[in-house]
Order: sequence, then C-alpha cells, then structure tokens
Amino acid sequence: MTRKSIILLILGLLLLIIPFCFANYSPLRLIILAIAIFLITLSLIFLKKKNIFLIILTPITLICLSYAVDTFMFYKFNRIPLFVVEIKSSDSISTYNSFFYRIFNCNNSLILDYGYKKNYACNSEDLNAIDVNTFLSEINENYEENKGKFVKISGKISKLSGVESIELSSYTSVKDSLNGYVNFNNNYVLRAHVNEDLSSYRIYDNITVIGRITSKDNEDGVTIINLEDVKLIPSDIYESYTYEIINSSDTTLTNLVSEQNFYLYGISDFNVLYDNNTTYELSYLITDLRITLDNLIGNVSGTNMYDETNTLVAKAYELPDFNALVCENGKKILANKNFELGINLCNE
Repeated sequence: MTRKSIILLILGLLLLIIPFCFANYSPLRLIILAIAIFLITLSLIFLKKKNIFLIILTPITLICLSYAVDTFMFYKFNRIPLFVVEIKSSDSISTYNSFFYRIFNCNNSLILDYGYKKNYACNSEDLNAIDVNTFLSEINENYEENKGKFVKISGKISKLSGVESIELSSYTSVKDSLNGYVNFNNNYVLRAHVNEDLSSYRIYDNITVIGRITSKDNEDGVTIINLEDVKLIPSDIYESYTYEIINSSDTTLTNLVSEQNFYLYGISDFNVLYDNNTTYELSYLITDLRITLDNLIGNVSGTNMYDETNTLVAKAYELPDFNALVCENGKKILANKNFELGINLCNE
C-alpha cells in the first residue's frame, strides 16, 4: 500500500466510527459516514494494484454493514439511527423515516413502526389542536408548511365514505340549529383516509382527527388535503348532557320514536343539550341509538305497578327532570313530572 492509501484508510476508519458515538439525531452524522466511506474507497484507488471489483464492492458493503450496525444500535441501545430523516410535527413529536421503517419520537420515547404500518402512535395530547376553519382558511400555506407532518384538526364531519375516509370541511354556525347542523363550505376539504368501522359517526358530529399530511388534490374545483396514518378522536362534548324540556297540558300520548316504542306524555319538546350549546332532539338520538332507555333512567330504582290480578304491568321511575313509565308490553313513556302515571297508559 502507498503512504497516501494508508493515511486515507486510517482517516476513513476513524470517521466511520465517529457517527456511532453520538445518540442524538443530526444530518451531520450521516455526512461524516458518507465522507468516511468515500475516503476508504479512495484509498483503494491509490493502491499500486487497483482492483475495480473491490473498489465497487467496498462502498456497497460498508453501506450495508453501517445500516446493519445502525439498526442493531437502535434495537439494543434505543439510539436514534443515522439512516433516517427527521420530520418534526411539534416540539415533542417527530418521526424518523428510513428505508424500511419509521420511528415515532414521542417525548423522547421511541416507538418502532416497521413497514410504515402504524397510525399515529404518540399521545394525542402532545399535539395542539387546530380548528378546521382556521386550518382551511389558508389551505395552501398550511399545506406547504405542514406537508409530511402529523397535525391535529378539530371540526365537524361533512362526509363519510364507508370504511375508507372521513371528511372535514370549513363551516359556519346556524342560529338555533338542531342535531349539530351547520353550513359547510365544501370548496375546501380535509380528507382523512382510514381503515376502520365508521358506523358510529354521523355527519355534523364534532370530531378531532390526527393524521400525516401527504398530498393536495383538486377534484372538480374542490381543494382536498389528504391525511394518512390517521387516528380519530370522538369529541368529549357528548359525554355529559342536560335536558331541555317543554311541558304541556296535553294528556294524550304523543309518539316520539315509533320503532323504539317511545312516547311523550305532557311534554311537547324533549331535547338534549350538550356542552358548547349543541342541541339534539331526543328522537334523533334514540333513532341513532346514541341514547337508550338505560341512559335516560340511569341508576334510579323503579316502582313496580300491578293490575287487579297482581300481574306486573309496568315500572315507574321518578327522575329529576321528568318521569318515566316502562311497560311490560314494551311501551316507554316519558312524562311531565306534574302528571300522574297509571298502568292504563300502557294500553292506550
């Protein structure tokens, strides 16, 4: 070997080791590794007897070995690899993308995603929510700024497509609207691609979507931003509610939901009021199976009501905002608290 070859080889080997001595992500580590492989390959060129096959094979072998060592260091010591590109979604959330895998850095906790199969894997609270109206108001700028990043968008569902996608559009509120109704601006859409059962969701529902921005399309004049690796977070506004009841003096039973055998007695309107002043008709919620008889009654104990033959006909429940009569024949009656409940109502 010539003196020049020896110097280049020693320098290359030293530089080959240095990137593996650091644990933090830095493009400089990969640059140093590339320089090291170049110097080692160059040292072979200055040999007196050049071997073209060796000159070609050496960098390929060194790259493969470095990649194997890099992967081993991650598995064994949980160190951030060299052969990755970092995309920061927030101060505490980033992803390291490599050839065959991705690593989620969730507040310095590393989660391996081999084959890019996982959806968003970090804590939902580690990303700040952006209102869909704010995000879509500057759709081009926000797309360019956040492409490849995970974003957390809160809004209302404007469209559902089976088990394939869920869409959020910008919207304007409607005064005194019922069942979450708003006016959508369908010219700008956020489309989250999913692979899960969406049967529990409805258009106009509040929802938060976390996903990675991948592309922007234009379909018939509609600008669409696509999200992949999506995590859906149902809104917590539906977890607690109060009742909005308008009583009447009408003593006849009024059908509320015929399919479920629900009736009103001395009540003209029965609505459910969620947080942020979102009002839903009780009939809508019962039809969608979002509220059941058990939800309405809760843990209140009922009073058994018998006929003259001592046969159980119904159970009466005294609740804070209304009373309920649950008949053995399946009829369910929600009643004005000022009205007396009798078993005769079960046969009307």
